[in-house]
Amino acid sequence: MITPSLNWNFWQLGFFGLTCLAWLVQIIYLLRYFYPIGRVRLEEPAKGHVPVSVVISARNEEKNLMDHVPLIMEQDHPEFELIVVNDSSWDDTEAILKALEVRYPKIRVINLDEEKQNMQGKKFALTLAIKSAKHECILLTDADCIPSSDQWIRQMTQSLQGEQEIVLGFSPYQRLAGWLNRMIRFDTLLIGLHYMGFAKRGNPYMGVGRNLAYKKDVFFRVGGFRNHYRLASGDDDLFINQVAQAKNTVIAPQFEAQTTSAPKKTWTDWFAQKRRHLTTAPYYKAKHKNALALWPISFFLLFVGFGGSLVVHAGVWIVGGMLLARYVAHIAILHTACKKLKQSTDLVWMSPFLEAHLHVLNVGLYFSNLLRKPQKWS
Repeated sequence: MITPSLNWNFWQLGFFGLTCLAWLVQIIYLLRYFYPIGRVRLEEPAKGHVPVSVVISARNEEKNLMDHVPLIMEQDHPEFELIVVNDSSWDDTEAILKALEVRYPKIRVINLDEEKQNMQGKKFALTLAIKSAKHECILLTDADCIPSSDQWIRQMTQSLQGEQEIVLGFSPYQRLAGWLNRMIRFDTLLIGLHYMGFAKRGNPYMGVGRNLAYKKDVFFRVGGFRNHYRLASGDDDLFINQVAQAKNTVIAPQFEAQTTSAPKKTWTDWFAQKRRHLTTAPYYKAKHKNALALWPISFFLLFVGFGGSLVVHAGVWIVGGMLLARYVAHIAILHTACKKLKQSTDLVWMSPFLEAHLHVLNVGLYFSNLLRKPQKWS
């Protein structure tokens, strides 16, 4: 085995040192943020309940509303309402909602006409819904989301009975065939492990609007989405980045608290969705941007150091063993997390290829956003 020695030249020491440093960052990151999710202790269902206003902003979602609203209205919760904002739809959404209102008295509909209002976008629609909500507890989801159980509302809001003000839920995508679906689900898994892991460590930085709960007081305390209204996205992550703290934020990773969404079916649609989401990252707090950047940067530097070490013959067996150990740890931690979240483990074994593909893709989409801004409504 080759070990570092005083006889090594500058390049050998440099590449070997780079590999060691990047490897150390990756391992610490895995243990600090990803590992706790697989070991988190799930809360027992609370005995009481809090009144809840479930909010959906929908544009041209007639089929999803027809299929999924009944699943929400059949939730095992004694006191909730559903507010659906029909945001300037041009399909049969309005007619579907009128029929659902007749069937379910707890539904309230807000219809927005694009020709009669100057402020457009999902944030405006959500603001109207939150302002009109009867209850202090707000639970956000999307029209294409399916609750994983009839305990979804109860599980997502039980922590809001106490001092906590924000609950971050997990919202995976449906498992379908094909590489695109694997990429989407893997991306969602890593994002979930990131924001839940950071929150578990007392440093919450985002949530997803497909499954997110908070108190109205939090919303009005900071003026809603005022600070980032002009951005295409951010009704979930930028808002949480602004208001979440260690003491007021909890996670709800349990399966019963999850919602599942239909994934995009084409690369073009998924790229457009990710480009919108990536527009918000530069506006995170500096401490979050710096911490999040360590993961992709150390990943790329690990392979730069590994490749360079191979070329200059610097501790080849050592750096090879380090790379192998990193992937063994990564796979083991992902497997444990998937078991806890009750997600399919098919992604775990393909994670080395999915992860590399995803990192390269994110870099490409980042530079794409620099050249052309994505569409507004998301």
